[in-house]
Amino acid sequence: MSKPLEGYKVIEFSTYVAGPTAGRLLADWGAEVIKVEAPKGDVWRYAVYQSTEEYASDENPIYDVYNMNKKDIALDTKTQAGRDVLMRLTESADVFLTNSRPQALKGMGLGYDVLKEKFPKLIYAQLTGYGQEGPDCDAPGFDSAAFWARSGLLCDMLTPEAYPAAPPNCFGDSAVGTALFGGICAALLAREKTGRGDLVEVSLYGTVTWLLGCAMMLAQDQFYTEYYPRPRNESNPLVLSYKCKGGEWILITIIDFVNYWRPFCQVMDLNDIVDDPRYNSYYNLCMNADTSIPAIEAAFAKLDYEEVARRLSSVNVVFSKLGHFKDIHKDPQALINDYVRNFTYSTGRSVVVPMTPIKSSNLGKIDLNACPKIGENTAEILSAAGYSAEEIAALKTAKLVR
Repeated sequence: MSKPLEGYKVIEFSTYVAGPTAGRLLADWGAEVIKVEAPKGDVWRYAVYQSTEEYASDENPIYDVYNMNKKDIALDTKTQAGRDVLMRLTESADVFLTNSRPQALKGMGLGYDVLKEKFPKLIYAQLTGYGQEGPDCDAPGFDSAAFWARSGLLCDMLTPEAYPAAPPNCFGDSAVGTALFGGICAALLAREKTGRGDLVEVSLYGTVTWLLGCAMMLAQDQFYTEYYPRPRNESNPLVLSYKCKGGEWILITIIDFVNYWRPFCQVMDLNDIVDDPRYNSYYNLCMNADTSIPAIEAAFAKLDYEEVARRLSSVNVVFSKLGHFKDIHKDPQALINDYVRNFTYSTGRSVVVPMTPIKSSNLGKIDLNACPKIGENTAEILSAAGYSAEEIAALKTAKLVR
C-alpha cells in the first residue's frame, strides 16, 4: 500500500531541530525528503557529543530522531555555484522547507519571492523564530528563547520564589515542526485543486502563543481570573498536584465540581469539609484555597500512591502520577502504542527513540531507517537531477559537494 505523501519531493534546507522535525514527519508519511547539509554537516549532528557517553559516528540518536527516513546531500551553499545546484534540485521539488532566517535567505537568492517566480507550484515552508514581520522578524530564535522564555513558560509555571526553570531540549522545536507539517499537507491539498504553490509559515513564538491561548486570555486585565506566577495556596485546589505517603506526587483534575466534589471528598476521607460553606462551590473553593489546599494535602499525605489511585479510580476522578523524562521509554502505554520504539544500530547497540505522533491506519506502522551520513546520497540525488557522472566528479573536485 502506498503512503499518503508518496511521490512528493521535499528539499529540506534546515538545521538543528524545528525544520528537520517537519521533514521527518513528511518522510514518515512517504515523501522523498532530501536534506541539504553543509559539507561539514548540520551543527546538530555534534550536539550528542556534549553528553557523558561517547557514541560512534553512525550512532547519533539525538540527531537521528529528527532525521531518520531521509536522504542526504552535502552541498556548499555559501557559494553561488552551490546555490545553483540547490536551485536545480528545487526544480523538481514540491516543497522547499527551511528554518533559515528570512534576511539570510534573501541574501542567498533563496527568498520566497525569488522561488515563487521560478517555481509557481512550489510550496515554500518557512519556520521562523518570531514571524515574518515586526522588529524581531530576523532575530535568531532557538526554542529556549522564542518559545520558552518570551512566552512566560519559564517564569509563570513556577511559584514566585523559585528560580526560572531550565527548558527541556527541543520541546518547542518539536511542537512547531509538527504544526508546520500540518500546514504543508494542507497546502499540498490546496495545490491539487488550484495548481498554485503557497507560502506556509510557522514561528516558535506564534506556536507557543497558540498553545498558551487560554492562559494568555485569562491573564488579560478584563478577565484577570488567572495570574502567574502563582503561590501554591492561591492555585485551583482541584487542578493541582499532591504528595502521597511515601513521596509520590499525583495530579488531580476535577472540572465538574457539582458531580465530582462530593464523591472525591468521600473517597479521600474529607467528609469534614465537603459541606463547609467556604467550599460549597467551585468559586468558593478557589477563593479559599489557602485553607482548602492544606486540608486536601493532609488527606493525600496519609495514603500511599496505590491507595490514592484506587480510590480516585472508583469515582472516575481524572488523575496521573507525576512522572519523569527517564520513565517514558519504559512506560508500557508508550511502548504498546508505538509512541516509543527500540532501534538497533548496525553496531548492535540499541536505544529507545520517540516516534512521530500522528498515526494512520492506511499508513500503518512506520519503518525506521538509519539516518544517512553526511552526503551519503549526494551522487544519487545529483544523478536524479540530471547531472552526469563527469559533472558530479567535477563538483566533488571543486569541493562544492561531498
